[in-house]
Amino acid sequence: MEQAYPLNSSPLISVPSKTLTLARNGAFALGITGLLLFGMTQLIATDYRAPPEELPPKVASIHLPKLVPSVEQSQPILKPQDPPPVMEPTKIEQSVEPGDIPLGFEPPAPTQRKFDPSLVSADPLPIYKPAPRYPRRALARGIEGHVVVEFTITPSGSVKNPRVVGGYTAAGEPTDVFNREALNAVERFKYRPTISDGQPVERHNVRNRITFRLAE
Repeated sequence: MEQAYPLNSSPLISVPSKTLTLARNGAFALGITGLLLFGMTQLIATDYRAPPEELPPKVASIHLPKLVPSVEQSQPILKPQDPPPVMEPTKIEQSVEPGDIPLGFEPPAPTQRKFDPSLVSADPLPIYKPAPRYPRRALARGIEGHVVVEFTITPSGSVKNPRVVGGYTAAGEPTDVFNREALNAVERFKYRPTISDGQPVERHNVRNRITFRLAE
């Protein structure tokens, strides 16, 4: 009877793969353990020494200057100066020189004749003339002078259209320092109007001289 296997052939032995894996892992673990033990023995055998102590850097010596106590001399407190005397306010004499205003009347009628008001005529008569204010600039410089103002008197006795004809200092030099205050004063003048044939009428080209003088 013939054999199923050829001659001189040995039968195959099968090893499970799980066994091979365990054997491989065990060999790897043994190798790692041996390396760790070798490293520890080397560390123990090494002779460790502390590093040499380094000296601190040398610092140059500090030389302080010689201290000399200083003495502060206190200045005496000066007595406060007396305040300057209070200047008394300058008195200002403000005057308005009205022009001569003649009054004209018709001769009286005979006693037997009744009085006719249409025969009466009169020039304007000043009733109220306020004094002007002294300009600050002229007061500070001590300037005196006068202003000639021309205006119209209305039938009601008020003033309209005032204008300066000329302004002069006390030395006769032209100036406009008094013009504004002179016009402000003239605008407030009140008159008894001009009477012509018993009726009030306007009076044009009336001139008035306003003087500005400092009191002595």
